[in-house]
Amino acid sequence: MKNILYRIIKMFRHWWYQDVASTMFDSRSNLSYVVKYSGNAKASDCLPMLIALHGDGDSANNFYEAALDQFKVPARIILFEAPILHECGRVWPYSPAQYEEHGQAFCEAVDQLAIKYATVNKPVLLGFSGGGAMAYYQAVKHGDSYSYIFPISGLLLNEQLGRGTFKSNAKVYAYHGKSDEVVPFSAAKKAVKILKKHKVCVSFTAFESGHQGMFSNMKAEITQTVEEKLDKLLRYE
Repeated sequence: MKNILYRIIKMFRHWWYQDVASTMFDSRSNLSYVVKYSGNAKASDCLPMLIALHGDGDSANNFYEAALDQFKVPARIILFEAPILHECGRVWPYSPAQYEEHGQAFCEAVDQLAIKYATVNKPVLLGFSGGGAMAYYQAVKHGDSYSYIFPISGLLLNEQLGRGTFKSNAKVYAYHGKSDEVVPFSAAKKAVKILKKHKVCVSFTAFESGHQGMFSNMKAEITQTVEEKLDKLLRYE
């Protein structure tokens, strides 16, 4: 009897704190996402929004379980699936042409979500690896749509930015492992240099482990820092 009751409660909590996966369609890109809630928040609450981008080849739900499952501050967490289908799974843009196709569309999708859901202030953006690259890109090209941006183990190249305007009002907290075997540490330093060139306010934290550091030795520190920013938004709603 207790086991049955436990299962019922677990199923209710899963339904209450998570929206059904949704799909947003854009003329240039289709983007799907999953919504989850932290800190006992409810779907009807006015909350800070955390946009989370998984690494290339991963999925939104896997990324949540590995990186974002310890959040205690009330927040609405929007986990996007990468828009490009690749042999390794779904991936984020890399070439200038891919960024031109998907970069603006992604920003517009985020703007729509901040209107669709009752949101405190501007969203916070966090991305890992390929998602971290998109986070860097958004910081330079569309920074005025975000309050804080956290690129983790990502990269950014000048040619990926293309032409057009640069809007860089968000505060950026970048993280990268010194022993990263996938995205070299030097790539992160170049990305930070590009951000500073475009007058982006950026803080860079180097850590001792490799590419997967945000899931192990850096998980608690990154979680704490992101939670501090979400809590700040919540307190100043």
